Amino acid sequence: MQRKILYFIFTLILCLITGYFFASFSEKKNFSLPDSAEKQKTISSPSDPSLPDIIIKTSEDPEASSEKAVEAKLPTISQKIEQSVPFIVQAPFGNWSDSNFQNACEEASMVTAMGWVKGEKTISPQEAQKRILEIIDFENKNLGYSVDTDASDVEKIFREYFKHENVESKENITLEDLKAELKKDRVVIIPVLGQALGNPNFTQPGPIAHMLVIIGYDPKTKEFITNDPGTRKGAGYRYAEDVLFAAIWEYPSGKTNPPLPTGKMMKAMISIGK
Repeated sequence: MQRKILYFIFTLILCLITGYFFASFSEKKNFSLPDSAEKQKTISSPSDPSLPDIIIKTSEDPEASSEKAVEAKLPTISQKIEQSVPFIVQAPFGNWSDSNFQNACEEASMVTAMGWVKGEKTISPQEAQKRILEIIDFENKNLGYSVDTDASDVEKIFREYFKHENVESKENITLEDLKAELKKDRVVIIPVLGQALGNPNFTQPGPIAHMLVIIGYDPKTKEFITNDPGTRKGAGYRYAEDVLFAAIWEYPSGKTNPPLPTGKMMKAMISIGK
């Protein structure tokens, strides 16, 4: 009888101990971390301190959304653009030995751009030569030079000589800037290092300071369509976009031709609208 009592007491004590153990374990298993600790657990730093932090951008990330918005704004041209711009050669009668016409690419570019603004379809060689010489005369009297005119001078001539205000010169441009202007139904005049264009129709090695008009873009071939006054074959002449952009050079204005550029070439353009 005494043994049964002892056995009952022992069993009761064992049950109480076992119940306490399971209750304690259950409480520990259901613990929770504060918010800050939970974040540290789910977003941990790399174990190797030499590795950069990894940032995962979600659709709710403001920075990621901003980048997507910028990408959406980048100009994409899905169909060919080509404005109907009259073409002239800078030496309308092939008189390339005349220094006025040797250096008349800027004037010829402006004449054709203004012809487009006015809705002209063609410009005769006689009229082209007359207009070029009139601009040269204006430049010599108002600028003090006419051999080369940079982007800002070209804008000035549009405003002061042609009395045309829908024009803007820009520096530090990108390839996307050129396309953006064309998408606005504008034409673009660019200064370039002529020898970098690789045009086989130039008298080799080609001009140093040169200017031409971009009248369109073909997305299928990734080519800019231009009116290049430096050759009689320059109407609608196409340049690969990377070749043309690489050749863009904001050469200086002056009374003499500049030397070949050294180092990085400033990118500039003159955008003209009707």
